[in-house]
Amino acid sequence: MEKRIPIWGETIPGNRPESKRDVMDWHEEYTQEDLFMKYPGIWDKSTPEIGDLSGNDTMVYRQEIQTGLAKETYEDVPFLIPYLKEGSDRCVIICPGGAYLTKSMDSEGEHIAQFLNEAGISAFVLWYRSYPNRAPLMYLDCQRAIRYVRFHADEFGIDPGKIGIVGFSAGGNLCGVTALVFRNEPVVWEGYTPDEVDAVNGCVNALGMVYPAISMANDKIVAVIGGREIYEDPAQRQAFSDRYEMRTHVQEGDCPMFLCACWDDDVVDPYLDAELAMIASRKGVKTELHLFPYGGHGFGGCVHEQMPMFRQDWSAVKEWKGLFADWINRTFQ
Repeated sequence: MEKRIPIWGETIPGNRPESKRDVMDWHEEYTQEDLFMKYPGIWDKSTPEIGDLSGNDTMVYRQEIQTGLAKETYEDVPFLIPYLKEGSDRCVIICPGGAYLTKSMDSEGEHIAQFLNEAGISAFVLWYRSYPNRAPLMYLDCQRAIRYVRFHADEFGIDPGKIGIVGFSAGGNLCGVTALVFRNEPVVWEGYTPDEVDAVNGCVNALGMVYPAISMANDKIVAVIGGREIYEDPAQRQAFSDRYEMRTHVQEGDCPMFLCACWDDDVVDPYLDAELAMIASRKGVKTELHLFPYGGHGFGGCVHEQMPMFRQDWSAVKEWKGLFADWINRTFQ
């Protein structure tokens, strides 16, 4: 069993003993087809209406709760899985995606850590709180992971000034918002007393985002991490997406940025990657952007373990791994 390092101390901000059944409606009898065809919920792009979320709820129950990593109550314990490379003084914290519903811990976690290790880079895969937990809890988990690794840098053999982060899809949003919006904000949560880890700098030294959800404006993902009531109220939805909009928070002096996506991505808009890259570049932020002609969404480590209906041609986009590893090593020379 892989080593799991809990990132919080005795108390975790936002955790409570109430059941997730307060907002979730999962069904044991649903087939895999039901989850995507009969009850698509946020996956339905044909209408702005949310509809029945029981398919999404069932997916979360099966993939998150039944595995034992998430609990049926709001008492999840976020953790890091370390992939340390002997002799490496640099690391990347990896944030798997999954629409903030689930986490692709293999294709966007373990597989990424493995190729980074091959390039001489230590890695940590983050398991963070997601649906039905609401923002800002997932961002606090990501910020805490950065602080945790920096606090324990000596024992990991890591230079505290060489900590990068990379995320995929919703995980890309997690990384971008944490790095560009939350930055080094203190943890303020009723009933939570900050500890010595919270006093450590929470900023990263390199920011990577792969097919990231750059913006949440008018996106159903707001219903996942903000709540259905926020999504269905236009004013609240706008205020929520503005709060977590990374494009308006880029500053001069920000750490180097790496962006990667495919033009044929039909899940998130690749044009927003180019827009963010231009914004960052105009502010003097060192930015590397790669937009591949094809490869779709969710290619991760480019290991074919997808369902056949979602399989894409990754012959071109698989080059992103070498490009990213080279970029990290150049950045942390």
